Amino acid sequence: MTVLIAGCSATDGPTARFDDYLTRLARTLGQDLTPPAPEPRRHYPARRLLLRTVETPRTGWIGFFKLHRCGLVNLVSERNSILGRVAPPQARLAYEARLLAGLTRCRDGFDRDALATADDDDRDFVSHLDELIALKHQARGAMLWNQTFASAPMAHLFSVAGGDAGLAPSLAGRAPRAALAQLTSAARRLRADKPVNETALAEAYETLDASEYGGGLQISAIEATAALERASQLIRTRLAARPLCFNNKPNRRARVLRTILLEIYGTGVQSYLADLVRAGRLWRAAVDELIAVQGVTPDSAFMRYRDHTLRANGGVWADLDAAIEQHTQDWQHAMRQCDLMPGSSVD
Repeated sequence: MTVLIAGCSATDGPTARFDDYLTRLARTLGQDLTPPAPEPRRHYPARRLLLRTVETPRTGWIGFFKLHRCGLVNLVSERNSILGRVAPPQARLAYEARLLAGLTRCRDGFDRDALATADDDDRDFVSHLDELIALKHQARGAMLWNQTFASAPMAHLFSVAGGDAGLAPSLAGRAPRAALAQLTSAARRLRADKPVNETALAEAYETLDASEYGGGLQISAIEATAALERASQLIRTRLAARPLCFNNKPNRRARVLRTILLEIYGTGVQSYLADLVRAGRLWRAAVDELIAVQGVTPDSAFMRYRDHTLRANGGVWADLDAAIEQHTQDWQHAMRQCDLMPGSSVD
């Protein structure tokens, strides 16, 4: 049994760390370690399900040419060009900010006194501006949603085609969280009719498009839960067959188990779990902030995904919390049988 503890632990990734822990635990308990069952992963909703209809105001040719008075003809022309229609999300957000700022600035040029002496054409133009600005404000939430949660970079961010989030998931999430914060800041500025930094947004989208962190974190939570449930089952099966210790007297096997608890689970697995739980909390907060600033109610497809992968009190994160709690109780039950709870004498 001592040999079980003497070997080097494979800690090059979460899967290897759990495999090492489960193997040592199974051998010491004299239990067979069954292969893990494939764990289902929740896919991010298809983009066609997430895209929202954006009311696109039509200025008409007369209105369009009148926009030269606002200095916006070139801006609108660029947006309506072939390249403008396939512009990346950061360009679309920057365009909307510039257009709305230009429209508002143009409208502010017609104060009450100016309108009192204006001709019919000017009054019609101002009325058209008011309608255009109102429609832009009304459509802003849907536009923001389409350029954030319904965008291709976001779908890649939450992809489960890759692997887990690594042994330091909270650190691995620093760049993606910062990118989400950049989108949140830009959305707030847009809702306040302020310009956005297109260069900074481009960097944020590039980060999201190069990362699968959101999906990797889901995988990490699912696989950690499954590993803990397998470990708990090993302990419960052994204790159900026969006591680990009689009359609370520690034996050699129990002492090896205590070493596994302290040196393998406590030092390696438990520290990883603590960081994973923290990473999940930080990630959910970053996503929640971006959702809150949208100004729209997410559709049912996104809400189902969110309930399963981005809630503290449900889905994969609630499952992980429950598995950690159950595993702690199973270890306590085993160690109390032998009077070997951490802090007690092992002599």
